Amino acid sequence: MQELLDKSNINHQKLKRLVHKITASELTKLSEPCYYPALKKYYFEFLHACGLTNKDITSFVKKFYRGTPAASWHLQKDNQSNFYIFIMHYFLQKKDMVSYSTMMTFFCIRYYANLIRRQIKYCNIDVFKYTLENLAKTHLFSREKTISNALYFMSKEMQRKFTNDIADPEPMKISKFIQESRHRISQSVKSFAELYYKASSEGLGLRDIPDSAESDEIQIQMVERSSKAIEAVIKKITVYKIVDNKALNEAKSLTKISSSLATIISKEITDIKYTDNIRIILELFAKDLKDVKSLCGNEYYQYVKNLMGIKRTTMRVYFKQQVEILLNSVVENINYKENYEKMTGQTQFLIKSYLAFYITMVLRNTIC
Repeated sequence: MQELLDKSNINHQKLKRLVHKITASELTKLSEPCYYPALKKYYFEFLHACGLTNKDITSFVKKFYRGTPAASWHLQKDNQSNFYIFIMHYFLQKKDMVSYSTMMTFFCIRYYANLIRRQIKYCNIDVFKYTLENLAKTHLFSREKTISNALYFMSKEMQRKFTNDIADPEPMKISKFIQESRHRISQSVKSFAELYYKASSEGLGLRDIPDSAESDEIQIQMVERSSKAIEAVIKKITVYKIVDNKALNEAKSLTKISSSLATIISKEITDIKYTDNIRIILELFAKDLKDVKSLCGNEYYQYVKNLMGIKRTTMRVYFKQQVEILLNSVVENINYKENYEKMTGQTQFLIKSYLAFYITMVLRNTIC
């Protein structure tokens, strides 16, 4: 790897921006049923940012595995896989752990992209959605709630197990990493595909059929108008890592939580690992909005309070639940869980409400 590092001319900031932007974008798109990532174009963007060519990578791969059993193995000879491992190695050398982690996520997305194309060549959106909704609880895609979360989880598993090997690369250890990461993702994709084809053969599918065409038409129009804004908000928070100070101050004023805690929570969610959580919360929030006035006017405040006030529901996924799921992850990741659990139920509810108001206010400030 050192020889390739010496040959490269890496623009660190450009490479870092590319890795974060592309990975966040692909994680976002993976929420769409039947989305097949087309990632080859990024390979050449990454090469350019590193000052390398495909020929350089071919030469490196041959030398790296020369004299080892892996030299004749097809999977290990793949240029893109080895180049992305080289980028991870580079970030570790620079002690840029965030970019290393993000690149590992992209690495897992790429294997998913290759495998899903192979397993399900012609995808039916209704059957795909039905399969996701009816997976066994133990299936990775079900356990982690979404495909994006599943791939993020897998990347963390690979980090835990192989970071030292990537930092100090040896051919057979890197070969093992390639083999295991692909195999773990392949298991989940194959089992998903089996259930997909079973559902397809039985004519099963999850369709969005409205119960009341007139009332649902208004809701659908509102969701469609807000969908672009939702994507813009997700990018603003997780890609560009912007804290909306206007939303922070207003949400803090409404809930009376401390400025320091409000700031820490708002900064913590500016991470791509929360992309799906934020999207689900915003989509559930927008789903029942009647019109733009109900978002931009004073009705908004009561609307959020009503969503957070739900105590019983037959819905499997609902706004308050998803806010709680996100907050649980946040308090754990900021090492605040022990303090949070000692708080009264009322104080905990105010913190949950802060998060609900903050995220929806970022959307409100974007649209209104």
